[in-house]
Amino acid sequence: MEPSIEAAKAEFLRAKGRLERALANTPDDRINWSPSPSSRTPIHQVVHCGLSTTGIQEWLMGKPFPFADMAAMDLASREKERGHTTRESAVALLESTSAEYVRWLESLSTEQANSTIESDFGSFPMAVAVTFVADDIRGHAAQLDYMQTIYGDMDWHIG
Repeated sequence: MEPSIEAAKAEFLRAKGRLERALANTPDDRINWSPSPSSRTPIHQVVHCGLSTTGIQEWLMGKPFPFADMAAMDLASREKERGHTTRESAVALLESTSAEYVRWLESLSTEQANSTIESDFGSFPMAVAVTFVADDIRGHAAQLDYMQTIYGDMDWHIG
């Protein structure tokens, strides 16, 4: 595996671990809570990350963006997220989509790893684009960290 792809895999697994720790440190009475009607719950944050992992992977594989715009994507994602209300369901989805993403990363040839992706969103070196999943997950893990402070959990759940 190319060094840049190996680094992206390591970053992805670190980000996923951070998200999993944030959910693990969310009390049972808060996993389906959100600070406002339009906010995702902790469960929905994790499910969203699982769905996004697959969506970004498909984009990296050259599949066209299947939505008219980002608002349509968000609406479709929220609809799928509503089907998950348990820690087990959210973690199972994240695990399965993550395993598939890691398998795909490990399957990339040197040529693929050094290629450039052309998409509706612009051109990106594959070595950069494969880091987008970790970036997305880290953002949602930070949202979970912030949600915890809203209900008074001021501990840093980093380890």
